[in-house]
Amino acid sequence: MGDEKPISRMRGLGRFVGHVWGAISTPADGRETVEVRREVEQETRDGVILRRTTIEEIELPKDSARRAPGGHAPESDA
Repeated sequence: MGDEKPISRMRGLGRFVGHVWGAISTPADGRETVEVRREVEQETRDGVILRRTTIEEIELPKDSARRAPGGHAPESDA
């Protein structure tokens, strides 16, 4: 127990930031969100740019058995 070196301040700071980043980037409910399609429409009126972005997503349960090998949901047969 006395042979262990104390953690340096920079190492401790890195570990702290890593824990915070992990908490921020992990969804609270354990679901995974997969972006299916992104559509951007843009036009200019009187020197003003108007932009509309539509994002279509699906949410998968954490332990989804329907997930394809690449990590994406399988395509529908319909």
